[in-house]
Amino acid sequence: MAFDANDLSPHEHFVVERTIAGETADFTPMAGPGGAKPIIRAGFLRKLMLGVDPSWVIRTPGVRLKGARIEGVLDLTDCSGVGAAGLPALALVDCEIPEIIDLSHSRLARFSLLNSRLTRLVAVETQIDGELDMCGVAPLGAPGQETLTVKLRGARIDGDLAARDAKFARATDSTEDALMLQGIEVAGTVFFDGSFEAFGCIWLQQARLMGGLSCEGGQMLNRSETGEAAAFTADGAEISTVLMRNGFKAEGEVRFVGARVAQVFEFTDASLRNEFGVALNLASAASGGQVGLVNAKISGQVFLSNAEIGRNFDVRGAEINHRLTPRGDTFGRAIEAASVSVGGAVLLQGANIKGEIFLADARINGYLAFGGGRFINGGGWAIRAPNARVGGNLTLKIDENGYAPHGQKTVVEGGLKLDRARIDGALSWLNLELRGPGPDNMKGAFFSFADAQISGPIQAKTLVTQQDARIDASGATCSALDDDVKTGWGAETSTLTLDGFAYQRIDSANENWRARLAWLRRSKRDGDRFSPQPFTHAANVYARTGRRDDARRILLAQHDQRTLSASAGPFTWALSSLFGVIAGYGLAPIRVVRALVLFLAIGVAGVFAMNAQGALVTPQGRACNGAIEPALYAIDVALPVIDLGQESRCAPGRTARAELPQGMAVSETSDWRLFEGVALWRWAHALYAMLGAILTALAVVTFSGIMKPKDD
Repeated sequence: MAFDANDLSPHEHFVVERTIAGETADFTPMAGPGGAKPIIRAGFLRKLMLGVDPSWVIRTPGVRLKGARIEGVLDLTDCSGVGAAGLPALALVDCEIPEIIDLSHSRLARFSLLNSRLTRLVAVETQIDGELDMCGVAPLGAPGQETLTVKLRGARIDGDLAARDAKFARATDSTEDALMLQGIEVAGTVFFDGSFEAFGCIWLQQARLMGGLSCEGGQMLNRSETGEAAAFTADGAEISTVLMRNGFKAEGEVRFVGARVAQVFEFTDASLRNEFGVALNLASAASGGQVGLVNAKISGQVFLSNAEIGRNFDVRGAEINHRLTPRGDTFGRAIEAASVSVGGAVLLQGANIKGEIFLADARINGYLAFGGGRFINGGGWAIRAPNARVGGNLTLKIDENGYAPHGQKTVVEGGLKLDRARIDGALSWLNLELRGPGPDNMKGAFFSFADAQISGPIQAKTLVTQQDARIDASGATCSALDDDVKTGWGAETSTLTLDGFAYQRIDSANENWRARLAWLRRSKRDGDRFSPQPFTHAANVYARTGRRDDARRILLAQHDQRTLSASAGPFTWALSSLFGVIAGYGLAPIRVVRALVLFLAIGVAGVFAMNAQGALVTPQGRACNGAIEPALYAIDVALPVIDLGQESRCAPGRTARAELPQGMAVSETSDWRLFEGVALWRWAHALYAMLGAILTALAVVTFSGIMKPKDD
């Protein structure tokens, strides 16, 4: 409809009159049949806003219309009014605006579209000195094809940008999205809350929102079947506070890549859905406060790699499910947080997460808590935090009066890996259940904290595992073991890898060496090879606390185990077994004393038997009889380092009346005979001397104490 400046309609005269009076031109009572709104031409509004007619005085608070229909394109591009103040405020409340409003490169005092219905607003690099009010706006169009898009790229708003209860929708054949706010600067707060809805992406890249972003209860819907579409994008934005909580819903990726948020990211009680893709992307983002996902329901991945969080990362009670197939039988990384930096704690108590939690190289100044949660990724890693740094405790237990929506236990299905982690507090678990299958085709679950450095104790209480589970503590160090050795390390049939595991003391109540020994016997190195280190270390810890008898028992068991598992062959096994029986591997002096007494008794009996058979003779060939003392003779033969003068008096031989077997002749021409009596006694004499030398050496090793555990 063409605009004729000399031909104003009655409705337009009404607008002029109300504006001059500083009042609202309210057309609500003038609605026609079916609620038809009175028509105001867009060209007339342009002339009024520009002050073309000096008689049209615009008083504060500006041009205000309510309940009208604006016909034509409202074009105020490049319009800044007279002087530095810009155009006056414009309020189009509860109006119908079927064609475009273009405010690009203009300047207005304020602008309101409260509860209006329209199709498109363009305000590129527009400056609004006050508030931009789009609360309750809704799209226009044919049923099922309603559209409303807003382009505010580079705009500057010195008040709030309010869009409570607003509804935006892009056209299916348009390249423009629902809200395009790239590079916008808002001195106040952006409100997308209440019953706010956006069908299509909201773009806020490089935006500056000094008062924050509030999306409580709002909905942003732009999901694709492939998971590649974004519902909200604020990459590189600078925002005071982000509140997407209390019923907020997004379908499609929510992105804050590289964004800077001065205070908090809050997604409490939010619902984010982007199956097969990233649901929440905070990669390289920075938050001065906490990032909260308390009780959030997320279908898709939470991406936090290289993010910086000033306070807590709070995921208590959240449900995160990152499935990779429509059937949901395999899962990807539910939380990707490699190299994340958290100034406070990471709280996952009561969370229900299907997929991997990946915290490789994370830096957490506070504690890391998983108590009461369910972490499910059968056949893969449920929790993986290699090289993580935790400034406090790392716990897998429910604290007293703690949050436990899934029952009084923590469940990990799959693998739990804390290799090379550095934990400045304790590593604790209580009422923890590990389920298989584990990663790498393992039948049972796999819990590994190999090479971890734990400044505090390991508190291991009530761990439930399957028989095929494996716990790897190889190379780990901690200040103390405060464990229930019977129930804290899983089923007795599950495998422990304790090679290189070191602890300074054992603080367990009612510590029992037999139970500790059973724990040590479960230890196997890779390839099922036996490792003596766990036994030796436990014995040294016992010795340092004065429990030397228990330390000796542990070392005896270690030698027995090594004899059974690590002997090079039958001969080595025989020698090692003999060392154990006779001297307790140099750890049991009483065994050596018993062996010496028995050995000497055998020697004395042999002396009497030789003399009785006439096989013990003097150098002159007579029976020895009283020429020697039998006990001293046995000692003289058995102890090569002592000469008691007994062997020089008598030696094995044959007297004239000796009753000794003649043996069997080797040949007719030889005097050698097999099993001849004197020869047998000479062999017995030599063997006794050799065994005596061996027994003497074992006694020296045992009584010197060189095999005993050190108490340093």
